[in-house]
Amino acid sequence: MTDIESGILPLVEALNNVGLVRTFSSCEGHFDPQEQTLRDRNHAEVRFVPADSVAVAAVETWLGNVLSRFKARHGLMPVTVMGYKLFTPIGEGDVDETFVLELRPFNRFDPPATKRQDVDRAVEQLSVISKQLSVSGLAG
Repeated sequence: MTDIESGILPLVEALNNVGLVRTFSSCEGHFDPQEQTLRDRNHAEVRFVPADSVAVAAVETWLGNVLSRFKARHGLMPVTVMGYKLFTPIGEGDVDETFVLELRPFNRFDPPATKRQDVDRAVEQLSVISKQLSVSGLAG
């Protein structure tokens, strides 16, 4: 098992504790110019699939609730939070389906330290929302 970056760990733990999803990949975001690669690293993300015996529709409903609550409480700034299903071709006729929860700083011109602070705050907010939905029964 690989280590989970500390900046995204609270969200990974919260998502896994909901009981609907199983996370398998995450990134806390890398905002310093020296941390950039050909691939865009100016965002944080968690990738997950439905947990065993959980219907895709239940995950979609739960993710919609998470996103709605985040937007209602925190808006679009300073971090835009998106959830989507990523379709990746893995072979002839085979397509892998993965859910992604992405946190992207709204202002790409903010200094790296500001982006880090904003994303860290959004991670905490999403972790709380995930726990609330789990406790309130909206997780499943």
